Amino acid sequence: MRTRSKRARHCPICHGRMRRHGRNRSGTQRWMCPSCSITSTARRQDRARAAQLREFPDWPLTGRTREQMGAMGARAWRKRVGWCWNIKPAITPDGVVHHTLMADGTYMAHGWCLLIAIDGQTGQVIDRQWCHQENTAACTALSSRIPGPDVLITDGL
Repeated sequence: MRTRSKRARHCPICHGRMRRHGRNRSGTQRWMCPSCSITSTARRQDRARAAQLREFPDWPLTGRTREQMGAMGARAWRKRVGWCWNIKPAITPDGVVHHTLMADGTYMAHGWCLLIAIDGQTGQVIDRQWCHQENTAACTALSSRIPGPDVLITDGL
């Protein structure tokens, strides 16, 4: 007997496990419940989200307006890719001891300050720390994740 997929869908009527039942005209996997014979297709949310995440940076980088981004209009595009604004990018420290490290803060809107540690030779961002102002606690939190450099350049604390 054929084994069912680990990713098998569940029937919306009897809640049993469905089995694969070919593909539809557009190539989407069809599923069939063996007990109640209902068939359905299920969209892969991970593929849809991956496509939206690839489309999201095109708006600021290509210079196109939101109206030009999709055929559905600006409001629908904003709703579709709105979840992308909640992604917090992470910079993982590489663990390499840098000869020169520059640290400085940039004040943003709403009272936030972004401390950035930059490699003095390559200009690459090593790590960052959000804080309410440049102070010793924020700089300590930033430097605790980075191996100690030979030379640290700051504008003072």
